[in-house]
Amino acid sequence: MFFSERVRHISTSDKGFMSVVEAFKGLSKIERPRVLNYSHNDLDGIGSAIVMRRLLQRHFNAEVVTKLPPHFRLTTPEIQRALETESFDMLLVTDKGTFDYYDDFLQLVKRTVIIDHHPNDGMPKRCVLFNPSAEQSVQSATSLLCHMVSSKFRGVDVYDDFAALLGCRGDFAFDPVQKTSVEFVAPFINDMRKRLPHLFESKLERATIFDLVDRERTALINQIAEVLHAGCLAHMYHRVDESIDIDYGPSFVFELLLRLIEKRPKLDELRTLADFEAVLSNGGILLNVFEHYKHDCEVLSKRVENTVLLEEINGVGIYLMFAKEAPAMQGAPFPAILPYAASVHLDSLRRASNYPHTIAVVFCPKDRGVHISMRGGGGLVDCGAVCSELANRLQAMYPGQGGIDGGGHDRAAECVVDKPVPMYAVMHELVKLIGELAGRSKKTPAE
Repeated sequence: MFFSERVRHISTSDKGFMSVVEAFKGLSKIERPRVLNYSHNDLDGIGSAIVMRRLLQRHFNAEVVTKLPPHFRLTTPEIQRALETESFDMLLVTDKGTFDYYDDFLQLVKRTVIIDHHPNDGMPKRCVLFNPSAEQSVQSATSLLCHMVSSKFRGVDVYDDFAALLGCRGDFAFDPVQKTSVEFVAPFINDMRKRLPHLFESKLERATIFDLVDRERTALINQIAEVLHAGCLAHMYHRVDESIDIDYGPSFVFELLLRLIEKRPKLDELRTLADFEAVLSNGGILLNVFEHYKHDCEVLSKRVENTVLLEEINGVGIYLMFAKEAPAMQGAPFPAILPYAASVHLDSLRRASNYPHTIAVVFCPKDRGVHISMRGGGGLVDCGAVCSELANRLQAMYPGQGGIDGGGHDRAAECVVDKPVPMYAVMHELVKLIGELAGRSKKTPAE
């Protein structure tokens, strides 16, 4: 299937898609519409925000205010703070989950649109929602969904392609070295491989956090995505290097990419990471951050080499890794470096075991509390469901305690538990839950 065919198909088969298109068309009735866009603070969220901003500015003459908060779930107080001094014609939420309470946002902004690819944690009934994973899990990336919406207004170009490609890469939707991709994004990736072939060429260079199978090869799109991922952490590095004076990494990367697009470089002529760095503004700061980041990756990769087999669930080996984050990342309320460093060991764990798939459960004490990351599983064990259940149990144990949250995708998920919840209680509930899931998987239907 060609990508254009995939867009035509989803535009006729997915009611949410056309609902979003119609909601955007409604902005045409406003002379200078104002849109408040909250997006995730990772590459997929940033790619989504770029595609949406370009569409809204070019096609609807809109003024767009983009916010990339550090927490995944969007909350009513957060929006209320934004509305204290400004008013907006539309609230656009991209790549920040699908929750039933998002309907409450309609009391603040009458036009509320959600574009997301995460499995739902409760379906909003009144918001305009486009999420192919709302009913059943569909591996994708929100930036690609935004690209599809934008294409209905004939508003996409190679820079929108690039933003969506970065989002897909950041969410592990394809692997250029292994030449694989999840089914939903495959037509887009095949198209991009023809248009920007040099981004996909395999080469013998330092493996990135995105090279999970072949640790001797990489590709330019992986290298670019890793540099930008490091840039999203830039503000954290001020803790160890005062020369890095960035207010907030995700906003830094967002603005960096917007300035790159304004220069309109020929992306099909990029051959090396140095070529990409040459067309960036503030590339020197980014390179400084990246050097710190690479050092941390090497240190953390060694920290997670020692693993403990907890259990086997549905043929998946569940391995526990207990390690601290890099010093600069101790305060991060999101996956920083350690979960990615752990992921590169998944394939070696699989090959050394008798399991067709493995999961790395990374238990990470931080200054703020405990951060648990789960990676892998091949879709046989739902990491998102496990992290969500763990968070629910801990919330029940510590009612009124804020800072407990969990969820994500079937192959990548997080659970964050802030102090004063004791670390031993989190570990106890985690091991107990894994044991219960293993016990259920081993019961026969007759039992």
